[in-house]
Amino acid sequence: MKNLPKIFLVSSAIAFAIGLSDLAENRFFYMGRPVGAILFVLFMIFQFLQKETALYDAEEQKKLAGLKVETKAPMPERKASDYRHREISVHSPA
Repeated sequence: MKNLPKIFLVSSAIAFAIGLSDLAENRFFYMGRPVGAILFVLFMIFQFLQKETALYDAEEQKKLAGLKVETKAPMPERKASDYRHREISVHSPA
């Protein structure tokens, strides 16, 4: 997750540079500028949400740690006689 914003930034710069270049009369070279802009927007979104995702990850780790502490207690064994059976009566509509 830490490398993904860097990948977006580098690839957006490369795509934008390809879009600005006049290397060939190929229509795919004209796609460089829009693709570069889209990748740069993704980079900015990752930058804006970086702190929030770190907080979310920390909260999830605390929840998991709490669950692990609670589940370490052994479950009491139950016998078949501990379960109460009840009869279910089905009434047919009159």
